[in-house]
Amino acid sequence: MEIILLNDNEITESTLLGGNIDVDRYKFCIIDAQISKLEECLGETLYEKIKTDFENDDLAGNYLTLHTKYIKPFLIHQSALEYLKIGAYHVSNGGIYKHTPSNGTAIDKNEVDFLVENQRTKAEMYLQRMEKWLAVNTIPEYYSYVSGTVTPARKSSIGNWYFDGMDYTNKRNKSDNDNETDFGYW
Repeated sequence: MEIILLNDNEITESTLLGGNIDVDRYKFCIIDAQISKLEECLGETLYEKIKTDFENDDLAGNYLTLHTKYIKPFLIHQSALEYLKIGAYHVSNGGIYKHTPSNGTAIDKNEVDFLVENQRTKAEMYLQRMEKWLAVNTIPEYYSYVSGTVTPARKSSIGNWYFDGMDYTNKRNKSDNDNETDFGYW
């Protein structure tokens, strides 16, 4: 069972999703956002550390800051966008059907797309903030590499410009003196 890094009510308190939505209807959206987006950003090693510390109520220091200020807001909006794309649909033994409200009017696809794009913009903003924060803070698991694991999909920066997909990360190179770190240039 995947550990969910949010409390049940955090999505409904922070987005337009109503509090009367059954948690089981969007729990898999949180899990999907964690595995498909968050783990790709953090890398498997850091992702697993955050999950373990969260489950044990042991988040502290930079890990607590990362979770509170960056992971939670990102997951809230990424999960909401995932739910908005499929929330009107139900799959059961009777087939696939679309729920229609009894005391309201169903909105058209363009309006749903607007809501999805709104949540996507917010999720991407928090993801970019998280990536910038990770680039300037020392989190050993973010820079560690374990063979066969998901490594962080880092965005590189030059000044205030960020280039997706380029590998300009500031890799630490050991000099001849083991006590010295040479940061070198790309």
